[in-house]
Amino acid sequence: MDTVTPFIYREELLKPFFDYIKSGESFYLIGAPSSGKTRFLDLVTGTDPDSLRLGIEYDRDWVKNKYLDKDNASKLWLVRVDMNRISHEGNWGFQFYELLLHSVLLTCNKNRQMENIDEITNELADLDAKVITSKDELMAHRFLEMAIHRLCQVHNIKVCFLFDEFDDTYREHMPVGVFAQLRAVRDANKYQVIYVLSLRNLPEKLRTPDQNEGLFELISDRMIPMGFYSKRDTFAIIDKWEKRLENKLFPEQREWIWEYSGGHPGIARALFNLLTDPKSGAQNNIGAEWFAKQENVREEFRKLWLGLAEDEQAALKHIALGEKPLMNSILRKQLLAKGLIKPLSDHDVFFTPMFGHWLKTLSA
Repeated sequence: MDTVTPFIYREELLKPFFDYIKSGESFYLIGAPSSGKTRFLDLVTGTDPDSLRLGIEYDRDWVKNKYLDKDNASKLWLVRVDMNRISHEGNWGFQFYELLLHSVLLTCNKNRQMENIDEITNELADLDAKVITSKDELMAHRFLEMAIHRLCQVHNIKVCFLFDEFDDTYREHMPVGVFAQLRAVRDANKYQVIYVLSLRNLPEKLRTPDQNEGLFELISDRMIPMGFYSKRDTFAIIDKWEKRLENKLFPEQREWIWEYSGGHPGIARALFNLLTDPKSGAQNNIGAEWFAKQENVREEFRKLWLGLAEDEQAALKHIALGEKPLMNSILRKQLLAKGLIKPLSDHDVFFTPMFGHWLKTLSA
């Protein structure tokens, strides 16, 4: 069957993402709630939910092959680690190391074309089975080290761990010793092991650097700010909605959605629904204040707001009221990285003017 190439979005992020991987450097992604962090990891790992849901056959390594040369792409394993799979109860260290080992084992299924893949799969499955039976943290750690050593040093595979939903783990659950062990595994396989953290907050705001010095040094100066969707990507998702609903917008309406959503996918969808609903009254309104009052738009702002920290909320309220916000350089760096504010001459503005109108209702 001929394969289909999926639409490649977030191109402004893909180049730095794979540049870091080529150099063997660990780094982190930072984005606001609903900014598409998980969807971005779907993209780079070839697990796009739209394509899978529709049963489309496509080359799942297409993105990787586009940004890496053939040899580097074939030797790179992107290992997705979903931190929601840890219960945070009982033996946390054992659960964590076993999850990493099991995630590596699952990645074998995505690399069936590799030489010796059956041998590698059997080795990893045997180690994972022994770890699960033991329930022992030290054994889980040692077998993980053994598995990574075999992959990197014997099979010449570069292993990139993609940690999804890592904030709570980074802030509350991970013992200091585990940070040190992650660093040790990387140092033993330098430039062959890479850690990528998907975060909602800067690492230094989640935990002081001295509590996780080993891992913090690996990622501290290598950040990829996600922000929201570009104009190109916003138009691409509007195309999908138009085709699905068989309802085409005017060009000026598409431009308007881009400008007033700021690229936020949820807000863009809410605006699209209003503009395509003849009963909404949206066709007679183009003002930001009217749209900010509509319930489906307000719901998107509420979801975004609830995912922000208290100091972020306080600073954004000050901006909405035209006051000088009390925020240090770290907080401002975080708000800019998330795309919630943009610098404009001598002051900051919101990613969409509607957000300011909505925030004023909270302070009223």
